[in-house]
Amino acid sequence: MEHTSPNEPTPTDPVEPPPAAVAQVNPVQLPEWMRSSQTEHQPTGWDRVRFFSARHNGALLVGLGLVLALLMVVGGVVLVGRITGGGGASASASPTASPTPPLSRVGEPRDLFAGSPAASFAPAEEAVRMPAAKGTGPFTETQVRTALESVRKALVESRIDISMFMGDPEPFLALLAPDTREQIRADFSNNSFLRYATRMASPSEWEPGARADGRISYRATKANGIRVLEVSTEFVWAYPFDVDLRAPAGASVVALRDRVVWQVPHPDDVPASARGLWITSADAVTWNADCDALRDGWVHEQFWVADVHRDRIPAGDPGTIFDLEAPAPTTTRC
Repeated sequence: MEHTSPNEPTPTDPVEPPPAAVAQVNPVQLPEWMRSSQTEHQPTGWDRVRFFSARHNGALLVGLGLVLALLMVVGGVVLVGRITGGGGASASASPTASPTPPLSRVGEPRDLFAGSPAASFAPAEEAVRMPAAKGTGPFTETQVRTALESVRKALVESRIDISMFMGDPEPFLALLAPDTREQIRADFSNNSFLRYATRMASPSEWEPGARADGRISYRATKANGIRVLEVSTEFVWAYPFDVDLRAPAGASVVALRDRVVWQVPHPDDVPASARGLWITSADAVTWNADCDALRDGWVHEQFWVADVHRDRIPAGDPGTIFDLEAPAPTTTRC
């Protein structure tokens, strides 16, 4: 039986100076001409100021003049500041809206998948969805669930985890059966691991946020007389790179389509060192990947600078590599 999964500040008002105090000691004697008025006249506040000023040789008026001059200067500065600062807008007015942000440049967030077949793909880890676990052949539901979870972790570690991207396969190897680890570790020495794992060239250029589309199925079978649960995975992994804005649609995406068969032997049929996850077959094809980097075991997009590498722009239709319903290409550029 086979089981599958779908995929301001406000200017303050000028402060008036306090009224000048009039000395009350030795009060000023009014002159005769003022006292001879037919109507009794009481001196006003201004009269008192004037009399006091005459007594003190005008010193007070000079001081007041300086104060008034200073206030006029301050008032002028405030007025000029209002005019040059926005036409006298009130402090409660809303600030002017900022201009439209500039166009995206290399290094700024933008949709690197726009215009590519992977634009509709899910984030890669979300795309790794396992089918429902059911008892199959001699394997119980719990054993199937454990096996599927092992495959899920292996897919994440091998294709989208930062450790593998940077060249460290150990977290991935730890998920495999002990007896197969050394054999698989050797693949990372001779660069034959691309069939089931991804390492990235130029870390400053590739971007996080890979996307994927895939399908998974499993069945109970036998291998050399040993009962095994076989899990088949087929995925298209789409990796974004930050490239020249003049690049054509899709030029920032490297696609890798793989098909891997994983097996988990029944624990009753093998020793403890053989229990766990094995890779029994794997193959992969790529699109828009730099061939020289691939030969060295690294994934890198082939488009760099439009004016220099115009011939490296991927040629339009990527064929069937993004379409899981169509056969994977049998030949590629590299």
